[in-house]
Amino acid sequence: MNKYELASKSKFDSIAFNYEQSPEGRFTLRYRQKILELCHRHQITRVLDVGCGSGHLLGQIKKSNTCEAYGIDISPNMIEACKRNYDDIYFSVSSGEQLNYEDEFFDLVIICCTLHHLANPHVFYNEAYRVIKPSGLLIVAEPKYPFPIKQLFDFLVLPFMGSGDNRTFSRRRLKHLFESSGFMLLPESYYGEYMTVMKGQKQYV
Repeated sequence: MNKYELASKSKFDSIAFNYEQSPEGRFTLRYRQKILELCHRHQITRVLDVGCGSGHLLGQIKKSNTCEAYGIDISPNMIEACKRNYDDIYFSVSSGEQLNYEDEFFDLVIICCTLHHLANPHVFYNEAYRVIKPSGLLIVAEPKYPFPIKQLFDFLVLPFMGSGDNRTFSRRRLKHLFESSGFMLLPESYYGEYMTVMKGQKQYV
């Protein structure tokens, strides 16, 4: 594990069994709600949530879709909590930079407030492209901070939080990651003042 994965594992192991009541769980709630809005427009047969947290987002997706659901997280305790709550979802411990699934396996891959924990986000995008079916979807939800707040977070706040955060993303950088990995951004992507939820469709490059 790299230093970001080790710190993320330690942090989320410590809050796994009380995640929804933790500041981290409450922070991600509005992101998860926006992802659900974007998901409801599609028929999903197989979905992967990378950095699945408590598993509640996958649980809600399964309520409105007859689908197979898979979740991975770097935290073993978080995965244990997921398995206690959902016996009809496939959960496993894994990094977002190595998706141990067959090529073109999923209709939809989601990553919510997790990309900024990865040391090599471009590796995740390439892996997502590999495991998503032709014309399948990738949804990425991340905080958005305007200049100079972004710079303050990246250099003065995140290095001292001990939560495994690497760096925040500008919308321009997220757009580049989508397009350089073979995804076409869709117009229903959401651009809020402090929240970005981008939805891309797999293209052949």
